[in-house]
Amino acid sequence: MNTMKIWPFGKKPAEPRQVKQPKKRKIVEYERKPNEPSEEKVTDRSHLEDVSFKDAMALLGNDSKKQ
Repeated sequence: MNTMKIWPFGKKPAEPRQVKQPKKRKIVEYERKPNEPSEEKVTDRSHLEDVSFKDAMALLGNDSKKQ
């Protein structure tokens, strides 16, 4: 006759649920300085005379209207 043995492992008791508190979000405030473009910055076109700019334009094609 084949008898069943008792299961050697017991059932673990259920742990109570723990409610996690949401982390407080850090609020970062930035101060925006007024943007006052000076007339000098707007009219400055010295970057167009730069050698590397001229080389890039020559490589890419200087005339975009010719297509």
